[in-house]
Amino acid sequence: MRYVLLCLLLPFVVRSISGQNTSCDGVRYKMPLFANIQRTTVPYATAISHLGQPITLSMDVYEPQGDTAQKRPVVVLAHGGSFIFGNKSDMARWCELLAQRGYVAASIQYRLYPIFPLGFPDSTKIMDTAVKAVGDMKAAVRYFREDAATQNRFRADVEHIFVGGYSAGAVAALHTAFLDKDDDIPPFMQTLIANNGGLEGNSGSPTNQQYSSAVGAVLNLSGGLYRRGWIRANEPPMASIHGTADATVPYTTGIAAGLAYLEGSGVLHPQALQAGTWSYLKTIPGGGHTNIYDNAAYAQPLNDYWMRACALLEHLTCYQPDPEKTSSTESTAPGALAWSIYPNPVQGDRILVQLPAQANDAVFELTLFDLQGREVLRARLNGPNTSGVTLSGVPAGTYLAQLRSPSGFWGAQKILRQ
Repeated sequence: MRYVLLCLLLPFVVRSISGQNTSCDGVRYKMPLFANIQRTTVPYATAISHLGQPITLSMDVYEPQGDTAQKRPVVVLAHGGSFIFGNKSDMARWCELLAQRGYVAASIQYRLYPIFPLGFPDSTKIMDTAVKAVGDMKAAVRYFREDAATQNRFRADVEHIFVGGYSAGAVAALHTAFLDKDDDIPPFMQTLIANNGGLEGNSGSPTNQQYSSAVGAVLNLSGGLYRRGWIRANEPPMASIHGTADATVPYTTGIAAGLAYLEGSGVLHPQALQAGTWSYLKTIPGGGHTNIYDNAAYAQPLNDYWMRACALLEHLTCYQPDPEKTSSTESTAPGALAWSIYPNPVQGDRILVQLPAQANDAVFELTLFDLQGREVLRARLNGPNTSGVTLSGVPAGTYLAQLRSPSGFWGAQKILRQ
């Protein structure tokens, strides 16, 4: 029950520390507003192919036609095909869905394994291809940040760039979002990563690689991650859809497409919740790998997924607490947290934490993180009512406060120290 409660609460508070997009109106980014979409194909990175040849990667960028917003959140998507087949046009359906709601959506070309000259790949070769695809996706994310800082052709909101994909593309997106240097990476994969330029990859120009590849959330359509333990606290939120009878990418764990081991949405979702990272999973009982997207019998749950996924992205883009209010009143969105910090903004060296009344725990732990995700304070609080915390040594700035107890993770709130 606690995990169900968290799933309902956290989309309204997680990562609410970045600036609000000025085009937010409560409807845009959640509902289709634009009838006409324009598509532009642009080169976004150079890379080295499996055959050692230089290639230029391109992507199709979908925008709402006639849009006047000065900054738009971006969703970078990747197609499926077992890292062997597929084309960026395969994601046109989802890019158009997102562009109709006001997003800039991009479907990327990424390096595929060339099966005809090289033959059928083994697990190591397909994992190498997956690592290359992650590097390509990160270069695409960086492209939009570089474009915003230079030509500003696509008017990207650089604080709100998200990734996603279907099947192999979802595998690439999940690894883009969750694989980092602090993870327990097996030696063979460390070698593959090193051979491909490290965790950032070697795709893109030197100027492209100067920009951040950080993402704000991941949309996982029937994908998997090599290890569920790579999802930890303070990771990007995840919205997933997966059929329980998927014979290509397992819903739980197994060999994906007969090529490599993956852990699917059915185990990634509870891992995220246990770690304190927000996650939503639309499970399709009896659904396969492709029919949940094409069969009319699954149209309603598919629509439900996209409604929830777009609501998540809209919230991450748009929600900004009122700094004149305390955190107990600024969390007035549905699912407001059952705990609060005051005064907020903080003007002195001490805050009071109103602990969750419904918790029976005697001890809580409050952790403060700065905007770079670095822990700056950890305090032990005694329940069950109000507890004080001294902030001496914590400089002025914006922080994310997280509360935990033996019962679990109670959520996160923004605080401002003046």
